[in-house]
Amino acid sequence: MSFEIIDHDLHGRIGKLYTKHGIVRTPTLAPVINPLRSPFPLKILESEFKVDLVITNAYIIWKNYGKKAIEKGIHRLLGLNVPIMTDSGAYQILEYGYIDVNPDFILDYQKAIGSDIGVILDIPSGAGNTKYSVEWSVKETLRRARRAKMLWDVDNRSMLLVAPIQGGTELKLVEISARNVASLDYDIYALGSPTQIMENYDFETLVDMMAIARSHIPTTKPMHLFGAGHPIMLSLAVALGYDLFDSASYVLYARNGRYILPEGTLRIENITKELPCECPICSNMDIESLKEMPEEERVSKIAQHNLYTIMREIKLIREAIREGTLMRLLELRSRAHPSLYRAYRRLRKYVRLLERCDPITKPEVRGLFIFDEHTIHINPKIIRYKKWLMERFFTSRQYAILLPAPNVKPFSIDPKIRDFLKKLKSKGIYPELCDVLFYSEIFNLVPIELCEMYPLSQFEKGKITCNKEELNAIIRYIKSFIKMRRYRKIFIIPSKKWPSRIFKELSSNGVEVLEEDLEKALERIERSIV
Repeated sequence: MSFEIIDHDLHGRIGKLYTKHGIVRTPTLAPVINPLRSPFPLKILESEFKVDLVITNAYIIWKNYGKKAIEKGIHRLLGLNVPIMTDSGAYQILEYGYIDVNPDFILDYQKAIGSDIGVILDIPSGAGNTKYSVEWSVKETLRRARRAKMLWDVDNRSMLLVAPIQGGTELKLVEISARNVASLDYDIYALGSPTQIMENYDFETLVDMMAIARSHIPTTKPMHLFGAGHPIMLSLAVALGYDLFDSASYVLYARNGRYILPEGTLRIENITKELPCECPICSNMDIESLKEMPEEERVSKIAQHNLYTIMREIKLIREAIREGTLMRLLELRSRAHPSLYRAYRRLRKYVRLLERCDPITKPEVRGLFIFDEHTIHINPKIIRYKKWLMERFFTSRQYAILLPAPNVKPFSIDPKIRDFLKKLKSKGIYPELCDVLFYSEIFNLVPIELCEMYPLSQFEKGKITCNKEELNAIIRYIKSFIKMRRYRKIFIIPSKKWPSRIFKELSSNGVEVLEEDLEKALERIERSIV
């Protein structure tokens, strides 16, 4: 077993990827390094940044070092002892359309230079390609993946092998690619060709690509997202089940004078007063000193700051998974850019995928932060509760009373509710004859017996605005629930906060709408039951 899963939250996982040169903690980002040109000594990746994994390009190494890299080995060549992943040259195909290397040769070359993780030479599906060319890239990549796996199994080699998933923005082709390559049992799978999508900030399409690819790969297998490295989108990718990332953004942005922050990017020339960061680079200089540096030194400093920011985000994501607060971090990051927020909302299509690995609870329970109505439709813990209540709440009682959920938590400690229940008990109505449930725009229905259970009272909510479609969904849920329980009679006490049409529609389905005043409601309940 090369991959061990330690913890979960949403579809995000903390794991251990075992390689020849050590354990890679996931989620992690592998900085892309160019052995011919680096803004700082590569050794500090190991000594200062404590990276678990780096990635370089086997094709570039072959073109520039040839057999010398085989003689020295990739680790001695780069002067690093951490696990090293090598790409096969597919990025060059994406950029230039062709490279002069055979797929079998470049795979053997990666093994010969001592790569810990190698990638087959796939054919990228460019974002602007025709459907015909994308279809060909999927078929050719699958052909190469089958051949590479066959040769790999025969030779029983120790390098971990990555199979890319192609299809670009043609989502049906992404599904075909993922489903077929999953059957080959590779060590690691990767979503290929997302770079152009991310450059255009088309995060909605990226969510579709990531979700469809991940849903067809076994949960026991790690997933890599090529070219993803900006902090604002890493929590989104991790939530969808991606474990490994690589990016040269820390260098590329630095060369363009761009300064990465968790919430976005600033241009150095626009920073006038102070550097808004406390990393080892920024805490030891001011903005004036940075601007006055020679260009090469300035690029080096910004690149190091950028990498510190990205690695900090990775650590923050891992801690969020441990605590069970990845959803909270994802929602915070999604507000960093309108395109990212639209992508976050797109997750409503993929709740089942988010729930696939999401734990029911953690050893230390963390309350839910419900920012708006979108949280209700995305957070797996809320979706799971509604499903379980519908399927597992059995009752022999003949009547049901639906009360508006009060503002206090748990709902049962509200003074008016407690007084109401006390009177119901004194008349022998509750709990002998009657179920008491609270209706809520968040959980739809909460039986009083469950209202102290997680997460039914462990949440904080913002302003929730339900549109017509969402209100109709709540009505359908309540109708389905009461129909399955076959109560003799259902009473509902209306709330001014809810549209009157909800109560009119429920009334037409056999629900008796009572007065808002609990005393008058109690009298009608007593008359109806007695």
